[in-house]
Amino acid sequence: MNPLLKALRSRHAILQNKIDREQRALQPDTLRIMSLKKTKLRLREQIEFLERASQAGNAETVRQVLRHRSGFSMP
Repeated sequence: MNPLLKALRSRHAILQNKIDREQRALQPDTLRIMSLKKTKLRLREQIEFLERASQAGNAETVRQVLRHRSGFSMP
């Protein structure tokens, strides 16, 4: 599996755990929850993009887009 994809999935799961914990708090911080959910959604979009690109065999396109969009660098 692509190491970047693995890292993104791991971070996605960590964010979900943070969201769950915040929602169970006695006084949940709704702004924090919304922020975490937005970040989680961006990660989900990146994961889906990488999955589609790797299925299509467009590794070079993935490298270029990730470099341009989010500062990721891949060898």
